Amino acid sequence: MAKILGLLLILVSSSLQATQIVIVNMDGAGEGFNDNTPATPVGGNTGTTIGQQRLQVFEFVARIWESTIDSNVTIRVEAKFDPLACSSTSAVLGSAGPISVQRNFSNAPFSNTYYTIAQANSLAGVDLSSSADISATFNADIDNNSNCLGNFNWYYGLDGVKPFSTVEMLSVVLHEIGHGLGFLTFVNTSTGAKFGTPGRDDAYMLNLEDHSLNKNWNELTNSQRLASAIDTADLHWTGLEVASRLSELSSGVNQGHIRMYAPSPLQAGSSVSHFSTALSPNELMEPIDTGPKQGAGLAKELFQDIGWSTLNNFKPVISQISDMTYNPLSNQLNFIVRDTDNALSNLSVTTTSSNVSVIDDSGLVVSGSNNVRTLTLTPQTAGLSVVNITVSDGVDSVTESFQLTVLNTSPVVAIESPITDANFAIGSNVMFQATANDSEDGDISSSIVWGSSIDGSLGSGNVISTVLSPGMHVISASVTDSFSSTVTSNITINMLDDADGDGMNDAWELNNFGNLTRDGTADFDGDGVSDLDEYLISITEPDGDLNNDGVVNVLDMLIAQRIISGQLVITALQFAHGDVAPLVGGVPAPDSQFNVADVLLITRKATGDITY
Repeated sequence: MAKILGLLLILVSSSLQATQIVIVNMDGAGEGFNDNTPATPVGGNTGTTIGQQRLQVFEFVARIWESTIDSNVTIRVEAKFDPLACSSTSAVLGSAGPISVQRNFSNAPFSNTYYTIAQANSLAGVDLSSSADISATFNADIDNNSNCLGNFNWYYGLDGVKPFSTVEMLSVVLHEIGHGLGFLTFVNTSTGAKFGTPGRDDAYMLNLEDHSLNKNWNELTNSQRLASAIDTADLHWTGLEVASRLSELSSGVNQGHIRMYAPSPLQAGSSVSHFSTALSPNELMEPIDTGPKQGAGLAKELFQDIGWSTLNNFKPVISQISDMTYNPLSNQLNFIVRDTDNALSNLSVTTTSSNVSVIDDSGLVVSGSNNVRTLTLTPQTAGLSVVNITVSDGVDSVTESFQLTVLNTSPVVAIESPITDANFAIGSNVMFQATANDSEDGDISSSIVWGSSIDGSLGSGNVISTVLSPGMHVISASVTDSFSSTVTSNITINMLDDADGDGMNDAWELNNFGNLTRDGTADFDGDGVSDLDEYLISITEPDGDLNNDGVVNVLDMLIAQRIISGQLVITALQFAHGDVAPLVGGVPAPDSQFNVADVLLITRKATGDITY
């Protein structure tokens, strides 16, 4: 596992404000928080670059600590990413610590005792320094580096579900910020000397005990502290708040006290300023990264023991939600909720909209009962609205807001067939086809509604087929998108009869001859078939009516027999009527031949043996 090193003390100063932790980006262009390498949103982290995802992790950690400690002065964390020590088997993941310390300030619990600047500001109720409070540096080499941790990468998800071969950044940052807030001693563990000249106590060491000597660390000599720092079984925490929760541990407790980390040999930067690795279940503030953690754990009680004011109830925490533009093809967003002291299933999540004309409260539906929740959005129209998500544990609540932008572009519908001004014979089946697309909804061709200026509603879908009444029709194809924007495309078609009385439908004449001047007796294409017969053939069904008198009877049977015997030459019109064989499912399936099979079927129909 990767080792977490607590930050050794750096002397500078700090600046503050009410219960709020602010992350100050100290990275240069193109690095760390400003790394523009594309990244896919993961585990409730909505960032689309590595830099954005890193910043969202830090900001979520800030919210977790804000739900734990109570301060009326803002805590500023200067954070950055730099290359840190890393090999194929181990790495320094990150480090953090207080930028400065204070003693003998107003409301200090103990005189001549050092406190981290963040805690000192909180206790004093004012900003005691003009600089930031915590400095944090994390390893930029871990991502996409085969030479570092065997190509393990940071996991930037906020959901606590760490994939294999990754290191969850959230718990690591949560751990390190804990050091910056005060989970550390200022004693030089290499010499045992107290911090400062002359050396003075720190708030943390007042609760450290060497059980073999039955003395607290502030009572020991330098050499005794140096020996105690490697006395694995006897370095204990004596604070009463931590002691009140010892029954929750199955190991890591000795002589009624929780054990602290005191390996031999000394681990510089880790020894003393962590809980022992013997604790079970594992705690956030152990020196080894043991995987995702929900919150501060026993660190809250330790902070109470050193004088921090903490919240009686862990407030719920909700992840940052970026402003979004609505997309009906992807109308959901995930967010993360956490609560250290309440079951996640007991949290209530409510939503409101600032503009109910764009999206009302019923169009905001939250699902899920674990830490990953899903918000499904169903707006009514285009516009802007601020969406508020409130999470409550019954005692405290937190709200995250984001701006929802709903855009709408009118759809486009195009009639592909028939072309406008097309002519059709009365009684013919006309097929209509169109497409419709919408920038937001995609392909909505199946929603096209067809209509006629004469016949009214014709049906819906991208393809329909229908028989129309005589006359000139204005055909409309209309489509409406998800925001009720309707567009219509029109064409004109003519359904024609036989106005000149030549036996040929006018539409057929116009389509074949271009005019109505022919009377049907001539042969327009010189194929030996008159124009009228050409027309009759075009509308003829294979029915066995060889004399074209509207019925199939003994006369048609006799004509068929004379044709097959060679006594008559079959005409084109007779062929169109007589090519009835074979029957497929009781329906003629012409095979472009007139033979005995056709004669038999005509005979059987004429004698009433079959119908088709």
